[in-house]
Amino acid sequence: MDERHDVLLVGVNTDKHEAYALKRDKQIVRVAQGVYFRTGKDAEVLFELYGIRLAKFCFQSAALTHSTAWYRKPVDGRVFLGGDYPYKKSIAPYEGDFRIVQSMVHPKLTDERMYELAKFEDPLGQFEMHCATPEMTLIHLMDATKKNVEKHLPEQEMDKIFEQLQLKYGSKASTLAALETIAQAAEKTNEFERLLKHFFSQRRRS
Repeated sequence: MDERHDVLLVGVNTDKHEAYALKRDKQIVRVAQGVYFRTGKDAEVLFELYGIRLAKFCFQSAALTHSTAWYRKPVDGRVFLGGDYPYKKSIAPYEGDFRIVQSMVHPKLTDERMYELAKFEDPLGQFEMHCATPEMTLIHLMDATKKNVEKHLPEQEMDKIFEQLQLKYGSKASTLAALETIAQAAEKTNEFERLLKHFFSQRRRS
């Protein structure tokens, strides 16, 4: 058993035979398929620390989206992904409510306008995972959903993204033009229209 780590992943830092023996001896507990936590460790702390790696381990062809793409860490016990099918995977359900939530967005991972390969590091070491760009994150935040409120960002965080993009593109008009082009390529024109209405109504309120 790797004594340095509190999370064991089959094929990464353990194998199924060792995991079976350790689970039998109650040194580890199974929290998801191929995923084990050391017995007695705080699941919330481990999910916060390893949540992104667990998402990559469980959904290898997905990308981080929504609030997770912006914060690049779990948000209120959630990691949000975009993939080819919707799925919710519970982690350590006996300890609390921790989930990896994949939405069906069919991510075009080779389009650098939409997704970028981001570097992460946890106690198991460095790794990379695709992550929605700030442009794509703004578009995703306009998804029509009332579930998983943790997906969304506060107004001030959305403003930060938009301000960052204006610095990148040079003006508000250029930013909106770039967002529209990306939304069309991602087949998310409805989301772009909602984004326009969102910022327009926000400016009127202010």
